Amino acid sequence: MSRIAWITIGAAVLGGVIAVGVILARGDGGNPATPPAGATTTTRGFTLPLAQDPAAFALAKHAGNLLVGIAAKVGGPIDVAALRAETPLATDTLRFELDGTAAEASSCGNGCSRIDASVLDGAPSVLTVRDGSSELRFALPARLPPSGDGLFARASRTMGALRAYRFNEALTSGRGGVATEYEVQAPNRLSLRVRGTGAFRSVIIGRTRWDYHDGRWERSSFPGLKVADVLMWHRATHARVVGHEANGVTDLAAFGLEPVPAWFRVSVEPSGRVVEAEMIAASHFMTHRYRDFNAPIEITAPK
Repeated sequence: MSRIAWITIGAAVLGGVIAVGVILARGDGGNPATPPAGATTTTRGFTLPLAQDPAAFALAKHAGNLLVGIAAKVGGPIDVAALRAETPLATDTLRFELDGTAAEASSCGNGCSRIDASVLDGAPSVLTVRDGSSELRFALPARLPPSGDGLFARASRTMGALRAYRFNEALTSGRGGVATEYEVQAPNRLSLRVRGTGAFRSVIIGRTRWDYHDGRWERSSFPGLKVADVLMWHRATHARVVGHEANGVTDLAAFGLEPVPAWFRVSVEPSGRVVEAEMIAASHFMTHRYRDFNAPIEITAPK
């Protein structure tokens, strides 16, 4: 049986046209390879040498279809990955400022720029990255945020042990967007409905899938589903604590290569349940909001 590294059924928003489909990342039945500490992380679109370093701090933001992601270590350097849609941006096309002063950068690979500056070593810093008229700012704390690996692992276990839950997904490529409602029932059932006119619907039970087309359900085979794989963030690594909310929720930031190279932000309740998760990847900016944990959800085959 093929391993499903991750599944989200949503939409690709391309040129203003919404094409609903299935985005799948499949493996060969084994666990995904994890680069050794210090190894260069190379993806299909960009290179980010520090991304998988357990001593680094990874963050990302986007403005429209511009993605800027960073990885920084105590005392520096700062690696910056920048993409416009899925096109990596060269160092000499970008402008950088650190605490309001122009910063020199050198190339560290495809779409990667390195700034040799001392950060996370006692004083907060603000990094600004500009591409044309687009600007993104990153507030770096005075010290390296503490590890969130323990809480992240607990959140993965807690969410993976749920009998059922619901979540809403907001997905955009930087232009337009689509909203989808999901229901999940352990161990291998999922249903979805895309909001709006001509809403798409689908049901997956194990190795069978049904899609609603032209007033009727169409049945097809499916590689297989595990509800843990619906959690698009669960293969991220080296989580760090980046915030505490008044209601007890802890915010974590992490980076992962599965299902695609992406930065994640995960909000975890004291119970270990995740209430919100954000994924930032090339042309794929997605937010999940989870609710109705262990609700009496029953997903059945359409008739």
